[in-house]
This record gives sequence, C-alpha cells and structure tokens, in this order.
Amino acid sequence: MHDDITPELHKKHRDRMKEKFLREGFDAFTDYEILELVLYYAIPQGDVNPIAHMLLDKFLTPSAVFNASVDELCEVRGIKRHSAVLIKMIPSLAQYYASLSAREKKYIHTSQDAGQFVCSMIGCEKREVFAVICLDTQRRVLAFEILDEGTVSQANVHPRKVVACALKHNASAVILAHNHPSSGAYASENDRILTAQLCNILEGMDIEVIDHIISVSTEKFVSMADSGLMPN
Repeated sequence: MHDDITPELHKKHRDRMKEKFLREGFDAFTDYEILELVLYYAIPQGDVNPIAHMLLDKFLTPSAVFNASVDELCEVRGIKRHSAVLIKMIPSLAQYYASLSAREKKYIHTSQDAGQFVCSMIGCEKREVFAVICLDTQRRVLAFEILDEGTVSQANVHPRKVVACALKHNASAVILAHNHPSSGAYASENDRILTAQLCNILEGMDIEVIDHIISVSTEKFVSMADSGLMPN
C-alpha cells in the first residue's frame, strides 16, 4: 500500500511547489527548494529533495551548483547527464534573458551606463571573452556580440571581426568590452595596444570608439575612457 501512495504524495508535493512559485516567486523558497523545483523537469517522478540537499552539501552554494561542470554534477547520486545539462542551462538562460531585456530600447550615454550593461552581459563569465556593443547615432544599443574567447590580446582579437560586426549592424559608434575573470580591475598593456589598434581602424571608417569597458564582476568594471586611456 505504501508504494502505491508514495508516487501520488510526491505528485501533490510537486504541484504545491509549482503553485507556490507562481504565487510568490523564488523569494518564498529556500536554496534547496529552488534546486528541487528545477530537478522536477529533469527527473519526472520520485522524491528529488534528497538530491537537492546532496548538491548543496557538495557545492555549498546554489551559484557553485550552477557553475559546476557536467562531470562534477554527475558525481552526485541521482544526477544523470540529462539533469546536469538542465542545471548548466540555468545561468545561460538567465544571461540570455538579461541580454534581451537590456537591448530593448537601451541607450548608453555615460560610462556608468556602459559599465552596467557590460557587467550584466559578461560579468559572470568564467572564461575571458571579447565583445562589442554597436550603437546608432542616438547611442541606442543595436547589438551586443561576443567575438572572441580566450586571452584578449592584439594577436587573437581580429580587427576584421570587429569591423564586420559594426558594419553588419550599421553602427555609428561602438564600445569595446572584455572581462578579467581572474585578474584585477585594470587595463593591461595588451588592452591598451589592442584598443589603439581598433580605434585607428574603426575611426578611419567613421565609426567612433567611445570606450573600452573591462568587467571584473557582475558589478565592478573599469572604463578606459574615464581612466584617460583611450587614444586621442
């Protein structure tokens, strides 16, 4: 009899959790309950509460769970590759949603605007990326594109990619951007050389380079324009 009742009890619990989310959002949930709710959609039956607790026991924080690799996640009993891929999708989906929201009628008029925009896009990246924000004459965001991954330098950020991006979106101006996921809030010599090279090329095409933003986290950034490091 117990085996017959248990699945129905689990189903009712899942239904209550989903309704609670719809009424109150994640503010009403504990960390493990949020993970539990996510796991419902990868593990369609059974009690996933112990698995949610094991994930937090292993990785300590929800952000560490979402940033863990698929192989690391699969080390937790009950987590298969299907579940691990779903967990890995969550930060990317959140970032994608943020990028869509940020682009909707977004204007960049100050370095603070630019820094906040860049931090929202690449501030949580664990790898170093180089990106470009394309703007129209009114400084409205036309596009944001990540063009390269890896160490940002003159050698591997190809100017033709930046030019192609600006031309594709008919940009009147651009803001260069990259992140320092594991180093400090400063512009390196490579950053300065690359910026000067790109300014020379783009401004020769009548495309203004307004700034080069270096994101250190989701909140902290350096503006090369504010730091007096943009070429004259």
